[in-house]
Parts: sequence; structure tokens; C-alpha cells
Amino acid sequence: MRRILLTLLTSVTLLCCGTGISYGQDNEHKIVGVADPKNGKVRLRWSPASYIAWEIGNKYGYTVERFTVAANGALINRPKPVILTPQPLKPYTLQRMEALAEKDDRIAMIAELIYGEGAKKVTPEQGIGAYMESQNTNNWRMGMALLNCDLSIAAAQSAGLYLEDSDVKKGERYVYRIAPAQQPQNLLIDTAYVVASLDEPVVLAKPLEMAIVCADSTATLGWLTKFNRSMYSAYMVERAADGKNFKPVSELPILPTSPDKNGFSYYQDSLPDNDNKYTYRVRGITPFGEYGPYSSTVEGIGVPTVSDRPIMDTMIVVDNKKITLQWSLPGKLSRQLDKLIITRAENSKGPFLPLATLKSPATTFTDEKPFVSNYYRIKGITKSGKAIYSFPYLAQLIDSMPPAVPVGLAGKVDSLGIVTLTWTNNTEKDLQGYRVFRANSTKEEFVEVTREILKRPGFTDTVTLHTLTPHVFYKVIAVDKNFNPSEYSPYVMLRRPDTIAPSRPLITKAYRSDSLRAIVLEWINSSSHDVVKYALYSINTKDSSRRQVAAWDTASKRESYTDTALVMGNTYYYELEVYDDAGNRAKEISSDIWFETGKRPAVKGLKGMVNTEKKQIELSWQYNQPEVKQFRIYRAKNDNPFILYSTVDGTKPQWVDNEVFLGNIYKYKITAVMKGDVKAEMSRVVEVKY
Repeated sequence: MRRILLTLLTSVTLLCCGTGISYGQDNEHKIVGVADPKNGKVRLRWSPASYIAWEIGNKYGYTVERFTVAANGALINRPKPVILTPQPLKPYTLQRMEALAEKDDRIAMIAELIYGEGAKKVTPEQGIGAYMESQNTNNWRMGMALLNCDLSIAAAQSAGLYLEDSDVKKGERYVYRIAPAQQPQNLLIDTAYVVASLDEPVVLAKPLEMAIVCADSTATLGWLTKFNRSMYSAYMVERAADGKNFKPVSELPILPTSPDKNGFSYYQDSLPDNDNKYTYRVRGITPFGEYGPYSSTVEGIGVPTVSDRPIMDTMIVVDNKKITLQWSLPGKLSRQLDKLIITRAENSKGPFLPLATLKSPATTFTDEKPFVSNYYRIKGITKSGKAIYSFPYLAQLIDSMPPAVPVGLAGKVDSLGIVTLTWTNNTEKDLQGYRVFRANSTKEEFVEVTREILKRPGFTDTVTLHTLTPHVFYKVIAVDKNFNPSEYSPYVMLRRPDTIAPSRPLITKAYRSDSLRAIVLEWINSSSHDVVKYALYSINTKDSSRRQVAAWDTASKRESYTDTALVMGNTYYYELEVYDDAGNRAKEISSDIWFETGKRPAVKGLKGMVNTEKKQIELSWQYNQPEVKQFRIYRAKNDNPFILYSTVDGTKPQWVDNEVFLGNIYKYKITAVMKGDVKAEMSRVVEVKY
């Protein structure tokens, strides 16, 4: 038997060292408990959080008391304790454990960890210092014992860490107090309190956000454990080679890594090969040794490591029209690659676009239509789908052709003398940029105003407005990467502007017309003689969105506008802008106008029914108003005030309340929310006794 015990201890040690067991690493001396209410009974599990608490529990045992704190939804004043352990619960004797160990290996491990020769026996009377000297060894032994108790109810019973309470009833809520039967000297071990009710069974959740990342002969699994750490003590990871027949990846349960900052834990599995696709799933194991539901499945395939890459060794320019590339595939690369993709870019940073796809082990390619300047890179695709890349290599043709003359030159001068020039971008692949020239007259020489070659078809200049010369003139040339210049573009003549804005128009009326379902504006136009156009804008004060509703020139004598493109319940104001021939503008702003003409009746026909079979209250109602966005349901329990309890889509005139408890009166009322957030009146209140 001793040989069996040592073998089991070695297996669990390897498992825990690889995953970072957390038992025994909390220095706080306390008892931690959980409950599982179902099938007419409450099962209790508890664990000491420090080695000292474990030793005290092993020596003196534990006491468990039950308090009934509520019945049928009503609190009980001064609940009295019921002692569930007339005698303290202690670990089984060594003789009893040895008899049970023949059928249960985990009880054998509990016996070895509590009574084995390797345990350093230190009594509480010898002082706290003696305990601290053997902290590491003792913490490890306690951690192994508690792990086995989490995986087996029989093991937990043998260690004195499990109790079933069958003297319980539905409609009652209990608090269990679990404490060591005797406290040590000069130290207080905190008591565990556990709340349970048969009306609130524990529902096991499946592991969420399952993900997989595969490497060479390994698969790393990750799933969200942050929110169910108290639910599961360990996990069983299963793998299938055919996607159907799953088998555990190890005989022992898995303890994944501690959750990272995003709440995920991880486990790495060794793949049998890199040729087949493997499917994984995970389920948790509770402190009561029960298995939760399976996670969703993930699948992956191993990715062999590829250390070599294609090497470009020769580039030949043919008649200054074509470029032939030659490369080598070192090592085992020719056998590892499935295909090669030849890519090209105009600079070393890319983007590299594909030119051709070749079957491995091809080693040459001719570019029939190269650019003047070309960067080539080979993209190799392995048989597993992984991409590897060569370094970029440059090849150039000889260029003596200048770029085309820039076209579309245009610009403007603003009121501060800042000139903005734009023109159409040239299409040459080897274009380097542009140079800009300026003059005050077409009879004088144009002087360059750019200090460096422009990369984009635009330029900003500054000219003085304090001059008798009313115009300024600009020309542009294009330059390629070999510094070949184009001819000058045709000049553009720009007028130096005046800086006086026109007189603003005057809005005389701005009001809502219910008959027209619109807002009506009337105004008096600007009196300035150089006005060329008007523009009218609508601004919604709710989100400050701005919309142009009309624009016209001075040929139109418009002095009113009716706006019908409006949303009920919103507030608007208007801006009327006027522009002169120099681009100066002035604007007039109207007052705020609230646009709302309709009324919204309350929801009718609200009914509530109790569905005893499904343990829920079902609500239904009627509402025939158009454009209902949502229904808002308010609930009050007994004499408590109403609160917004749920929101239902506007197309669903029914709702189910499944969070109800016996012995309570629930009150409901509903309001509707229309498009534009207009709310209906509150419905009448309906009461349902559950």
C-alpha cells in the first residue's frame, strides 16, 4: 500500500507544480465554505485557508450549526442555532482510512498526507514559531489533501470536511456556521458562514470564451475563469482526433494557470502530431466532485517551425523593359513550401502586392511590366498555411522621361492673405513631387516659393494684402525620382480678397405650424450690393447636428422657407448665411422652435397571470400606436417603491418575470417609448400575488 501511495503523490505533485496550486498560500487563518442545495438537502464543503487552521481541524474537528433566518420570504428575529454535529467532525482514523483506501486511491492519499511519516508533528501548544519553520512542507501537504477533497466527496468525508443536511424545507433560508471545535492559544481562526436555500439551487455554468492557439506540436487552450473560480476547483480537458470521440488529455484533472488581467486561464497540451486537426472541450469540477456542462469546442492543427527563408541572389534588367529575378531555397525549405508568391512595392515599406503565384520549388520569375523603381519580396506559404518572407530587394530601370505637366491648378486667397493651392495629382509611378512658382504679374519672372519638393498636390503660401496689385499668379512643375522636371503648368490668377463681410439678413418670423406639420421662417435679405448667394441651415439642439436645407443665389428673391423634414419632440434653430463675391460671409440665427404636435396615450389591457408550473408571472398588454421603440416595465415587490425592472422591444406586447418568490405580491406598470424618445402616459397598475 505504501508504494501505491507514493506513486499517487508523485502524480499529483507533477500536476500541481505545472499549474500553480493555490491552496495553503493564503496566510490568513480562517475557514472557507460553500453549499450545494438540491434534491431536498444541503451539502456543505469547507476548507481551512492555512496550515495552522488545518492542523487544528484535524486535531479537534469542526462544528457545524444551522440558523433558519427566513421563512416564506419573512425574516426571523433572533434565529436559534441547531447543532448538526453533536460530536465534532474529525478525519477518519488511520485504520478506517486504510480499509477504505483499497477501493478509493484518494482516501489513500488523504491518509498519507495526514498520518504519513513525512508529516512533521507540531502541536499548537509548542507555539506559532514551530509552525512557521515547517511552513513550505506543511502548506504543500495541506494543499494536496484539499485538492483531493475537492475532487472526491468520499475523500472530503474522510478528512472531516463534508456534511449533508437533509432536515431542510423549501421556502426557508439558512445560514450555516462552520468553526473549529477548539481555538488554539494566542490565535483566532475565523469562522465560515454559508447561506443556502432549496429555492435557490446552484446552476453550473459552462466555461466561456474558449480559444486555442497552436504551435509546433503544442496547443494552448484559454477560457474565462475569473467569474466562476468559486464554482470550480479543477477542470477536465478532453481532446478528439475526429471531432466526435473525446478523451481526457490526462488521467488527473487539470488546474489551469491563475487568471490574467482579462480573467483568462490557460493550459498547454502536447499534440501527437502536426498533420491532423484536433478538437478540444473543457468542463469544470466542483468542490463536491461534480462535473459542469461542457464548453463550446475549438479546433486547431500544429504548426511546424520553419527557420529558413527564400534568398534573392540575382536581378537582371533586360533591355530596360523587363526584370528577371532569381532566388534560392536553403535547407529543407523547398520541401516545406507549398507555393511562392512574388510581390512588388514602390518602396521598401510596402504595401507589397502580388504579381504571380508559383509552385515550389520554382527559383526564377520575370516581371514583364516593372516600375521604374521596384522592391521585390518573395512570400512563401508552407504546407500548413504559414507565411514566411524574404527580405525586400531593389531593382531599377533607367529613366529619362519627364512627368506630365500638372493640370487642374486652382486656389484661393483668404482674408488673412493665406493662399491655398490645389491641383490634380499626376499618375506617374515614379513621381517624386512638385515645385511651385509665384509672380505678381504675367510680365515678370516667376520665382520658386517651395523650399522642398512637395509630396502632395497642394501648397499653402502667404501674400500681403496691403498692395495696389489686385492679383497674384502661380505655376507648378512636376519632378520624378530621377529629378526630371516637367514643363510649367498654365498659370492660375488669384484675386486678393476684401475682408469686409456683407450685412447680415434679418429673420423676422420663426414659428411652428401645426396645420402644415412644419416650421416656417421669414426674413429680410442682406442690403449689401456684392452678395452672391445664401444658405439656410437647420440645427437640432438634441445632438447639435447641422443640416443644409436650402441654398440659392441672388437671382432668386426668396424671403421665406417652410421646413418639413423634422422629427417630433426635437428642438431646432436656424442659421441664415449670406456670402459676397470675395467669400466673406455673415449669418443670422433664429430663436429655438420646439417641434411636437402629437399626444401619446397610455398602454391598455395590462394583464398578469401566475404560471405555477414554470414558476413565473406572465404579463401581456395591447398598444396600437405606430413607431413604438420599446416598452419599459416597472415592478414593485410588496410595499417597496416601483423601479424600472426591464425593457422590452416595441414589437413584443408580452413579458415573463421569472425572478419571483413565493409569498410575495408583485405590482407592475408599463409605459411606451416612441421613435424620438417621446413617452406615453403610464399604464394602470396590475397586482399579482405569487
